[in-house]
Amino acid sequence: MRATQPALKPTAADAWLSPRLTTAIVVVVACASLAAGFAPMPLWDEDEPRFAAIARGMLDSGDWVVPRFNDTLAVDKPVLMHWCMAAAAALLGPDERVARLPAALATLLAALALHRAGSRWFSPAVGVTAALAFVGCLLVGIEAHAATPDAILTAATAWATVLAAEPLVGGATRIGVARALLVGALCGLAVLCKGPIGFVGPAAVVGTWAWAARTACHVPDGGRPGLGALVAGAGDALRSLRPLAIVVGTLAVAAPWYVAVAIRTGGEWPAGFFLVHNIGRFAAPMENHQGGLLFHVVGLLIGFFPWSSFLPLAVVLAGWRVVRGGDSPGRRQALGLALVWLAVWMIGFSLAATKLPNYVLPAYPAAALIVAAIAVDACARVSWPHPRWLLAGIASLAFGGVATAVTVLVAARYGLAGCEAVAVVGLIPVVGAALCLGLARRSPGQALATLTLTGLIYTPLAVGPAAARIAAANELPGLVAAAHRHAGGQARLGTYPQNTPAIVYYAGDTVREWPANAAARAAGFLRSGPDAVLVVPAGRLAALERWLPPGTGVVARARPLFKDEDFVAVGTVRPGATAVGSTSRRLER
Repeated sequence: MRATQPALKPTAADAWLSPRLTTAIVVVVACASLAAGFAPMPLWDEDEPRFAAIARGMLDSGDWVVPRFNDTLAVDKPVLMHWCMAAAAALLGPDERVARLPAALATLLAALALHRAGSRWFSPAVGVTAALAFVGCLLVGIEAHAATPDAILTAATAWATVLAAEPLVGGATRIGVARALLVGALCGLAVLCKGPIGFVGPAAVVGTWAWAARTACHVPDGGRPGLGALVAGAGDALRSLRPLAIVVGTLAVAAPWYVAVAIRTGGEWPAGFFLVHNIGRFAAPMENHQGGLLFHVVGLLIGFFPWSSFLPLAVVLAGWRVVRGGDSPGRRQALGLALVWLAVWMIGFSLAATKLPNYVLPAYPAAALIVAAIAVDACARVSWPHPRWLLAGIASLAFGGVATAVTVLVAARYGLAGCEAVAVVGLIPVVGAALCLGLARRSPGQALATLTLTGLIYTPLAVGPAAARIAAANELPGLVAAAHRHAGGQARLGTYPQNTPAIVYYAGDTVREWPANAAARAAGFLRSGPDAVLVVPAGRLAALERWLPPGTGVVARARPLFKDEDFVAVGTVRPGATAVGSTSRRLER
């Protein structure tokens, strides 16, 4: 027997939520939240300084075709992200926040795609909620403030998916040629950003969904699709999507650069990118980034917080409505598209051997759309449906806040000293859960608004001021700055036996590198002039000592973030400096 849904309460909310007003709400609130997440802090990890250094190299050299890092060919990513960061630096000057600005703008564009889809397929309230849920979840906040390509890829694929599916959700039998070319151009930008996945991802989402929808048209009521229906549905889907026009649009945007870089590098760039960083990453774990089949499921529950507290229920209810009915055909098709959108990206990257949480960021718009559609619908009902699931979601919201605080306190004890105050950010979801619990029964709309506000406060504080407090523990940029000061201007930096992208970025120039078996050559670099400075892990000083020229010593020391030993800068010793012979033992902080 089919379960009956509670009756909907009459509401006039959508009557005054005009498209202009809701767009303004999304832009203003999203910009405020994104701006609050910006804080002056060094570039993180390995990727941010590497990509920023490549962009700066393009700007300095004037070569916008071949990406290079530290004077070597960079084959790990295509060029769009580097172009965006270089253009931002050309307009606003080189700065960490400027390097991160393209990701923030891309996040705003993705939010606007969700606003468009939610408003047209469901209601203006769903459009606003979906857009702000997307901006207010943890991983989106992190990637929106990162000098990495994932936010740009997500924006391009989100718009491609929405524009390709929009006419079909509205009842059209075929998308127009101009729209198909535009969808292809967006896919081309995504391919320029991160490679073939920029085309394969949206094509798999919209193609699978259109195939399922068209197949259903060839199945009698109550029947099951046979081979004939599947074949007929596939043919209808191909005709409706105009794949040739989409491919033409993609090639028109992406092919010129791929051809140019292949010619300029004699085929070295495409060989390294496609064979190593596409096929290689899918077939085998790279850089120890691996995990089981549930890696991305767990990652989604963490990265989509605080909205992930209600995502499992929303997915189940959306699936139920698509299969069992109860909604208009257009809403069922839109929910079905969102579910396919989520599943394709999650399953595809779950099958890949190399795994990182940000790989499935293009699935987050679908998750936001599903949660928003189900939540707004629940708020419009006379009685709150599924009260036990609601309580479980509120409890998990509070648990996420507690987990945030505990994680920070544990990290402060094991290496991030001085960051204990950041744990207060964990109180925001706890307070939000308490308010949602009190409002859920008497004012569901206010409870949903409270959850939205919780994410919009928690996420920017976690990735902005709180992250800046944590980033202050990274002393490596200060070490490079100290080396420059020691040289009286611009130091010529070398590294032995370990270089990092952060050293290259903050050096502002090419950094010489010597491997572990080249201690004599590394030490000899210091004879080239008083502006030569060698950066060495403290534990490696003993291996260098016998080769160092007279008058050299440690001129600065610092502890990189997440490292278990200091790095030291070795250069010409000034009077009063410490000689290397007395500091080659383990350095004390």
